[in-house]
Amino acid sequence: MRKHPILLVIFFTVCFFYLWGNEVLNIFKIVFSSDIQKAVELIRTAGSKAVLISIFINVAISLMGVMPSVFLTGANLIIFGLNKGFLVSWAGEVIGAAISFLLYRWGITSVAKLSTEQWKLFKTINSLPPLKQTYFLFILRMAPFIPSGLINLFGAITSVSLLNFLIATTAGKFPALLLETAFSYHLITLGRNYIYVGISILIALLLYLGIKKEMRRLEKQYE
Repeated sequence: MRKHPILLVIFFTVCFFYLWGNEVLNIFKIVFSSDIQKAVELIRTAGSKAVLISIFINVAISLMGVMPSVFLTGANLIIFGLNKGFLVSWAGEVIGAAISFLLYRWGITSVAKLSTEQWKLFKTINSLPPLKQTYFLFILRMAPFIPSGLINLFGAITSVSLLNFLIATTAGKFPALLLETAFSYHLITLGRNYIYVGISILIALLLYLGIKKEMRRLEKQYE
């Protein structure tokens, strides 16, 4: 199992350079700058490969850990429209999370050999049954506008399985990305929908407060 992430990276990298070698530098420049216009230009000029380029950008965002993906969500909406843009963003988030999870876990267990026994939070999560671990990550995933890479790293440090991590990610990112998509869409069409931007921010704030309260409850429950 420990070789799988390395093989995955090699395969992923070879395919990427073979198909879009000239775009590698541009993708990382876009991720670092979080420039929505440059992202739109790159995806639009990709033609039939536009969806794959968008997913690759999402993977790069996930691997970097702390970069927000909201600019890419906006770019996907501009290129693909509301419904397809949401689905492309959702697919990219899940694929990026899976690859990041495998790489982070491989690095933590095989390279850094990091022990989490001295960290109370991780020790508590590792002691939970699989279903409750999945629920814990699901709650984290529901938080909108939070860099996915941080949660990917958090999941990789725990003992949660890849399958349960993907279940929590796929389910949790749906409402979070739905809100992020609504916010980005109304921000793009600000002239007509400025009131909905405020509503989206309010909903995001309420959701954040609800998630924070639930996280505190879970921490107290399993102390």
